[in-house]
Amino acid sequence: MEQQLKQACACLLPERRQALARLPIDTQARCEELRLRVEQPMQIVVGESEQRVGESVFHSAEIKDTLERAAEYSLHTCAGSLRQGFLTMRGGHRVGVCGQTAVQDGAMLSFRSISSLNIRIARQIKGAASPELLRQIRDGTHLYNTLFLSPPGWGKTTLLRDIARQLADAGVRTAVADERAELAALYHGVPQFDIGRHTDVIDGCPKAQAAMMLVKTMSPQLLLLDEITSEADIYAAECAAHCGTAVFASAHAWDLEDFQLRPLYQRLQERKIFARIFCIEQGHQVTRLI
Repeated sequence: MEQQLKQACACLLPERRQALARLPIDTQARCEELRLRVEQPMQIVVGESEQRVGESVFHSAEIKDTLERAAEYSLHTCAGSLRQGFLTMRGGHRVGVCGQTAVQDGAMLSFRSISSLNIRIARQIKGAASPELLRQIRDGTHLYNTLFLSPPGWGKTTLLRDIARQLADAGVRTAVADERAELAALYHGVPQFDIGRHTDVIDGCPKAQAAMMLVKTMSPQLLLLDEITSEADIYAAECAAHCGTAVFASAHAWDLEDFQLRPLYQRLQERKIFARIFCIEQGHQVTRLI
């Protein structure tokens, strides 16, 4: 079986893993997600479509047991990330969770029952950031504050991770505010991705808070923020830039026009933080917009 898929499906029962192992190698290598739903057979995501694997349906007990195995029978240690709807497995694979929740005072406490899981297969693409792109965001020792745009699933995180790896290995002191454990994917404190020799990470903390902690305590030359989604994230990026730290970040948008129409990003543009804006297009082509 393809190595990353084998690692990601280790939490499944043997018969489920065997069904995946019977898939063509090309399909295994292109598989992005495993979707497990109560009373439905397993589906895999390849490209833009879901494909059924086998006929056997999942029952509630198997879904619950799968999550327990993904957490290595230590769900209580994953309580913080589960309140955000996911947990991180060894290897950086991420399990998204859906179901009935327990809520108190408007805040989610836990899942009361689980109805579906989405196991996202983690794959690092070294070289995703081309030499030409690196030349456009760096001039000697100077790094330009840079924002990357794309719709979900088109490679923003993959690109930022490879930029961090290459620049950190080149000696740039790099910090990562990894709120949803996607860029570095710490597992018991160890990054599951290669993010470079000179990189420090805060994982699982709100980006704005993590960013300010990193700037104050680690004196980075470069700060990476994945997915600006709030006014607090914008403020953190602005504060870091004013402290002399270069900021690389990403945002959800189809193109520059879509980016400029969104109210939150209009406020981001008003702050004039980013000197470079790139759009990631389908096929992972990166085009400079500003």
